[in-house]
Amino acid sequence: MKESKYIKMKKTFIEEKSRQTPILEETDAIVAGGGVAGIVAAIAAARNGARTILVEANGFLGGTATAVPMPWIGGYVPEIHKGIIKELLDKLEMNGGLGRRFFNPINNGFLVEIKVDVFKWVSLRMLEEAGANLLLHAWIADSIVENNRLKGIIIESKSGRQALLSKVIIDATGDGDVAARAGAAWQQGRESDGKTQGMTLVGPVMENTNNDELWRFLREYKKNHPKDIADFIEDRLPLFVASGFTGLLKTARAKGDLYLDYDTIWINGTLGTDRAEIGGSFVAGVDGTNVRDLTFAEVESAKQLASLVGFAKKYIPGFANSRRTDRGSVSIGVRETRRVIGEYIFTEEDALKSRRFDDVIAKNRAPMDMHNPEGQNYTTLKDDYDVPYRCLVPEKTDNLLVAGRCISVTHKALASVRFMPCCMATGQACGTAAALAVKTNTIPRRINIGELQAALRQQGVVI
Repeated sequence: MKESKYIKMKKTFIEEKSRQTPILEETDAIVAGGGVAGIVAAIAAARNGARTILVEANGFLGGTATAVPMPWIGGYVPEIHKGIIKELLDKLEMNGGLGRRFFNPINNGFLVEIKVDVFKWVSLRMLEEAGANLLLHAWIADSIVENNRLKGIIIESKSGRQALLSKVIIDATGDGDVAARAGAAWQQGRESDGKTQGMTLVGPVMENTNNDELWRFLREYKKNHPKDIADFIEDRLPLFVASGFTGLLKTARAKGDLYLDYDTIWINGTLGTDRAEIGGSFVAGVDGTNVRDLTFAEVESAKQLASLVGFAKKYIPGFANSRRTDRGSVSIGVRETRRVIGEYIFTEEDALKSRRFDDVIAKNRAPMDMHNPEGQNYTTLKDDYDVPYRCLVPEKTDNLLVAGRCISVTHKALASVRFMPCCMATGQACGTAAALAVKTNTIPRRINIGELQAALRQQGVVI
């Protein structure tokens, strides 16, 4: 009879047998997480000469852009978001991977629609051309730390438990999984009570809509209920976008016709077509690092979206004869979890006052887009701000960099930093810094900032 690996039971945990974990690979740079930040980080690291491997839990790349999916890159400002960001968008356009694009005055930047399937393979091709290796279907299980220095990660996959060793590791998981398992300090949620921004599963695409009728309704609703509409874009016709509908949502909820405890939805469509989007779910008071909360959020979102379809057909002209199509939604969209505490914590004041930093590695201008339990609110930024390198360097743990929405910022500042262009920009900085650290045989916190900035400028980055 085979002996169980569980050798001792206790009240609240079990003890496992010690084991030897095989080393799968040793390399210069590991990028954990294949979302937009991780993709760009891996491309940058490989292009700058580091032997690089990108590790992703899904069977495809893109993270929120493709797994949720959120097929809109928001807060994109062409004059400051260049480098690999611009290159990726250019390649998408060349391959038919871009859709609608318009300026959003609330974002003070562009919304750019991406074709999810094209994004997946274009990003794969860019990684391949850069010389980066890829490992899909691999979960981050643990971090390997010696004397406060990160040496590698433990992964779990169909191949079992394996180790990857590296000189520098970039945590682009979004949730700071590598950093947390390495013992790095982190914060989560509002500083006052720990509550995070709510989660959303994007709403369905409806087909067989009457978009002319829908458009007339939106214009009339805006005229009669101006305070109910948070956003209304009509200067980009045939594309139209509207959000809000607070009063209508409250009325439907009071009558038992809507299972959605949130006062904002988005509707967008294009005149001359019979398809429109409506969304999405909103789940507050949940923790994106807790498996039970994630499960609850997925189930709750499924209920909300089913109810939302019924609401649209009953309450919004143009949707009466519509039917729901498969959008390919895979998982809930998580806006906020861990924020790793770095050598500097970027604040909302830094963003609002457009502060400049000597160690700037990226610029951003996305609004502070809050989805708190109390409701959604925007703070539009008039000017761009600097993102300092110190936000990418954990306070104490060496050989580790963080990219994307888990960088060192406050809760409110994250509402701006989490936009995809900024995530990609921090990814490019991390990848370039990792390669520089390997090349100069130093740890990331001690690299020459001037050399890093010069390398980024050479890559077309605006700093």
